[in-house]
Amino acid sequence: MSKAWWFLLLFSAPLWAGQYRDPFQPPLTAVCADPGVSPAGWRLKGVIGTPDLRYGWVITPQGQWLGLLPRQRVLDDDWQVMQILPRQLELAEQERAEACQPRARHVVLTLGNKPKERQ
Repeated sequence: MSKAWWFLLLFSAPLWAGQYRDPFQPPLTAVCADPGVSPAGWRLKGVIGTPDLRYGWVITPQGQWLGLLPRQRVLDDDWQVMQILPRQLELAEQERAEACQPRARHVVLTLGNKPKERQ
C-alpha cells in the first residue's frame, strides 16, 4: 500500500503543477518601479568640483540633502546621474522591462530653476 501512495504523490500532476512555474517561460509579471517616484521634485542647490569630476548638491521635497556623482544611481537604482555641468544636472530613468512604460525619461535640474522633465 505504501508504494502506491508514493507513486500517486510523485506522478499526480494536480498536486504539484500549480506550485511551480515553467522555468523556460518568462515571468507573468514584471517588477516595475513606482512611476510616482522620480527626481522631478528635486532642486539643484550647487555644483562643486573640476570639469573632470563634479559633484551636484540637490535637496528633495522632504528636505533631504544629497550629494550626487556622475553615473551614480539613485531611487532604488531606477535613475542614474547622466552628467553634471557647472549649473545643470541631468538624470535619466533606467530601462525597465518591456511591460513597464514609459521607458526613458530625463529630468534636468538647473541651478535656480524648476526641474524640467522630458520624455
